Amino acid sequence: MIFGHLSTEQSNRIWKFAEIVGHATEVFGSLDAAEVWLTSPALGLDQRKPIDMLATAVGIEAVERYLTQIEYGVYA
Repeated sequence: MIFGHLSTEQSNRIWKFAEIVGHATEVFGSLDAAEVWLTSPALGLDQRKPIDMLATAVGIEAVERYLTQIEYGVYA
């Protein structure tokens, strides 16, 4: 079976998703906990699910910023 190549944009999105999952795994201590966080409404994201926000560059930036705030205990 022959599969097509991913576009640069698709590759970048997959890479960014993997980075966020890795960061969330470090912050929450396990992949399972990271998955729960990614799929649950988040107070700091106006009750939106982080995973739903990963479709846009602005959403990705918001999720990364919020995850870093959680990591460092800063909730501004």
